[in-house]
Amino acid sequence: MNAKSQKPSWYSSNLRWYVVLAFLPVMIAIVVVLFYGYREWDAAQSVRSQRTEWAQSGVPYNNVSLKDWYTKRTHSEGTEEWQRILQLCNWGLGAAGTDRLPYLGSKGVVSNSLVPGGDWPEEPLVSSFLKEMEPVLDSIEKASVHPTPVRFPMMFDGVGTFLEHLQESRNVMRLLSLDFDYAYYHQDTKRALRNLDLMLATIKAFDSRETLVSELINIALRSVRTRAIRRSLTHSIWTDDELATLRKSMDLPEPLGQRWKDVITGERAFGLAAIEVLRSNPNEDLALGQAIQLFLTPSSEKTFLDYYERAINLTSSDMKNWLESAARMEQLIDAERMSLGGVWLRMLLPAVKQAISAEIRAEDDRRWTQTAIVLRQYKNQNGEWPGRLRDLEALGLGLDDYSTVNGQVFGFEVVGKSAYLWTADPAKWHLKQSISPTRPSKADNADSIQESIDDQLAEYVLELK
Repeated sequence: MNAKSQKPSWYSSNLRWYVVLAFLPVMIAIVVVLFYGYREWDAAQSVRSQRTEWAQSGVPYNNVSLKDWYTKRTHSEGTEEWQRILQLCNWGLGAAGTDRLPYLGSKGVVSNSLVPGGDWPEEPLVSSFLKEMEPVLDSIEKASVHPTPVRFPMMFDGVGTFLEHLQESRNVMRLLSLDFDYAYYHQDTKRALRNLDLMLATIKAFDSRETLVSELINIALRSVRTRAIRRSLTHSIWTDDELATLRKSMDLPEPLGQRWKDVITGERAFGLAAIEVLRSNPNEDLALGQAIQLFLTPSSEKTFLDYYERAINLTSSDMKNWLESAARMEQLIDAERMSLGGVWLRMLLPAVKQAISAEIRAEDDRRWTQTAIVLRQYKNQNGEWPGRLRDLEALGLGLDDYSTVNGQVFGFEVVGKSAYLWTADPAKWHLKQSISPTRPSKADNADSIQESIDDQLAEYVLELK
């Protein structure tokens, strides 16, 4: 009986394997859970440690720290005066006939080839408006003595933070642009220089760098000033000393290293503040709140923060390599597109490459304007235009000054008594060889609307008479 009930040896051996195979998926699942559990725990510890470090060093990461950061980096002395200026500029836009004013009105025509003392049908209207706005211009001058940037009342609410004062700063620059053109038309160089000084003061007053939006607005304000200078160079009204003053105001490039760090640090804080609000109040936007709880795991948040740190520390000492570094970083982000961290990178990390491109275009614009000023200096001193841009090196202008960031020398040609200086067509800026070897003409823009051809050419072809 015992002999018949005894199991063969292979039976017990196979049974052990069956047991092992049965528990193998469970064992693998346990290992996987432990692995991912440890990874999430480690990532959570890293994120928590990072926030503690930021709190101790004053780096913003939520709405409260953003307000402290903004307060420490701005000045309250001119707050009331600049707020009043913004109100008065808005009030001025409601005056009769302002819709026909250049810069300020929806029907206003901006002339890129205004001739001093020449035909300007809008001059009587401009004169009347500026006379009425004279106290505002005086107020800007008085406010310009205060330390900058100026502190404005702000309610920090992550990406929902309103930045009305930054948007309204454009109205101040438009008023100053109109007054500058009026001064240029009447060859009042003292008044024109005053306007350029007030433009610079306005740029600095609103240069708080709390987010990428504020930086893009700052670039736009700087562009208003450089365009005003270029417009005044077609028919020069400037003396040698005044040209030297203009050149000095454009001489040094904008220091981008610390500026970029400030802007992206603030941008990161705005994004983190928005996440924190949704985490703490998911019911305000139930679907999005639940998505955050589900998808923003500690590891994906760490990935998000790691890429922001890369963006902040992109080197800007060599602007060309700066853009290439941003392009490489965006390729890495694209590789993360299927991960949870990639979802948040696409939602909250700004288009870094496009932002840096805007900075580079602003620098190219500055160099182009500076080169035009030095051309005027050369003509004043020598009685004729140089044969080539390299001749400007005798006045201290280097190759990098009369070239774009990408190393393309600005286009230059002398025809009769006029000189032409051109840069890249804005519509073709992304192309490596975007500066035309020959002077662009209307024929190059045959597909454009006829009425806007001259304005388009004026954006990148400057005539000096």
